[in-house]
Amino acid sequence: MMDSLFSLEYLGTLLTGIVCVILTAAWYLHQQHLKYDHLPGPPRDSFWSGHLPSIQKVISDGGIFDDYILELTKTYGKILRLCMWHQTFVIVADPELVKEVLVTGNHPKSKTIYANSTHLFGARYLGRGIESETDQKFWIIQRMHLDHWFKPQHLRRFNADINEFADSLVRQMEQCADGKTHVPMEKLFHKVTLHLLSKVAYNFDLGKLDEKSHPFAYYLEFALSAFIKKVLDPFFSLNPLNWRYCLEVRNVVKQLRLHAKDQITERKKAKLRGDHVPYDLLESFLELQEKRPLEITDAILVDNFVTFLIAGEDTTANTLSFMIFLLSQNPECYKKLQEEIDTNVAAVSVITPDEIDDLPYLDMVMKETLRLYPIIKSTYRETGRECNIGGYTLPIGTDIVVSFYATSRSSKTLTDPHLFIPERFDSKAKERVATYVSTPFSAGPHTCIGKKFAQIETKIIMAKIIQTFDFELVPGQAMGTIDKTMLHPAGGATCFLRQRKDT
Repeated sequence: MMDSLFSLEYLGTLLTGIVCVILTAAWYLHQQHLKYDHLPGPPRDSFWSGHLPSIQKVISDGGIFDDYILELTKTYGKILRLCMWHQTFVIVADPELVKEVLVTGNHPKSKTIYANSTHLFGARYLGRGIESETDQKFWIIQRMHLDHWFKPQHLRRFNADINEFADSLVRQMEQCADGKTHVPMEKLFHKVTLHLLSKVAYNFDLGKLDEKSHPFAYYLEFALSAFIKKVLDPFFSLNPLNWRYCLEVRNVVKQLRLHAKDQITERKKAKLRGDHVPYDLLESFLELQEKRPLEITDAILVDNFVTFLIAGEDTTANTLSFMIFLLSQNPECYKKLQEEIDTNVAAVSVITPDEIDDLPYLDMVMKETLRLYPIIKSTYRETGRECNIGGYTLPIGTDIVVSFYATSRSSKTLTDPHLFIPERFDSKAKERVATYVSTPFSAGPHTCIGKKFAQIETKIIMAKIIQTFDFELVPGQAMGTIDKTMLHPAGGATCFLRQRKDT
């Protein structure tokens, strides 16, 4: 009898506790909703999950989160609020608001969002590298020191390396340029950009392009795919069915960082021996550590080593893939670009930055590609104080999503924004793309540090391909986009290649 009473009492206490937790969570959600209900936005699908069901439906139908934002701006305007579980995000998709948030206001990075990249299922991933660092003062220390390495006059030193790797890519492509073989262009671009960046930034040789991928490249790719799973499903690691995978991810991230640490250790040993070392990005990291040894630890060196490889290779490779994709679909633009390259650099074997400047249409094609498919499709900020943005008061600690994708595709800012029209970026165009309409490298103090390097690399590789090949998309491949935190062409930009007759 006593046991039964005890069991009932225990059950009653448990149920009371559960009810209290539910009521507390409900009260907290209600307070969060009240903070932002003065902002425009669609009705919540659910009190608990907010707009998540609608977002998931868009994604399951083949769209991306920013497609959902773009559609909502047609009804609710340039600023709106979206709820996902316990978080409310304020979305901005307007050139003037991009300027207000990123330039004029210079709001700090969102700790909520960028905390996702510091660790991956319990293993240190990007840590406190320049991309994931949210402490503004420490970020400035890193950024100001590294800025000089990315200045155009310094990057000119790597022109020969970029040409060499572009030529290696062309030679590999020539082996399957029979007009019949399916050539996965995105895959090739990822390999060449990673190998190039490893060489010029860290003097780290990943082997020949036509050889099996280096283990480091495998670890990098595996970790990035795991990061995407974490972003898309915040509860992924809580599912017992995923624990074995999470353990594998932790081991891979550990190996990734060990490889990076080994490169750093070898460089330090070489310097102690008095060996000649190149003034590459790794040397710049070490220079900063020598100036600030208490702040720039070895772990932070590894953070930045990994960060720059991920940020540098994925963005450029995907830009090149989308350029191939769009040129194949727009033969008039493709022909115009061929004519420009044939006229200016047809017989040039080493393309210099000065010769790149003589290819204005190539620049327009790249910019229009990035307008339609900004590889970094959004950035995230938070309010450090109560402020007014777009005519609405936002409380301190508000997470802001700046959607470059929705801003650059809005019919309120451009005519026919869904069409590929490189001439929009012509200085003589009747309707020019206004400032902050297209900001694929972000804007303000946090503009992508590697912007200039990425542009030079992209143009030289594309010019070499246009010099040598005719290409067309393989029919029947998926034609949409995949959101892996960075945008990818769904079909991998798979092409048929043919050697140009006049090459």
